Amino acid sequence: MREWINNRFGTNFSENDLSSVKDFSLLWNVFENIVCDNNCSVNRLSERLNPIDFDLAEFENNLNYFRNRYISDGETNERFNHLNFRNNDRRELVADVLLGNNNNNSENILALAIIVYRFRNNLFHGLKQMEFIDQQKENFDNANMVLTAILRHF
Repeated sequence: MREWINNRFGTNFSENDLSSVKDFSLLWNVFENIVCDNNCSVNRLSERLNPIDFDLAEFENNLNYFRNRYISDGETNERFNHLNFRNNDRRELVADVLLGNNNNNSENILALAIIVYRFRNNLFHGLKQMEFIDQQKENFDNANMVLTAILRHF
């Protein structure tokens, strides 16, 4: 598959360049099945995650990564806009968490899950440009860590 992608898009991806995206696809499948009963939405994420008493320390590195990525000079940046939030995706909640204005543990975990959900939608609906997918490795590494940390509670 990697060879086909490289030929099709004129890229030179290594297996390592694509491993995080491949892992994400598999992890998302497990996550949506177990956590969301095969029907993920932000409301479903909220229903399933809010009752769990998560230890925020387990997610601290991921939260810091996304804060560094999506916050500049005390406000959300253009990268944040490229998450392509939909009407019911609780954009304001995610922004408040990333800005440090919301320290509620369950809402912090929900915000991380929403970011990962936006990655899922952007990837699976073709909004991520294949020519630059290798530049998403760190994003998907962090998304995979969030998914596995949540799955430990199910």
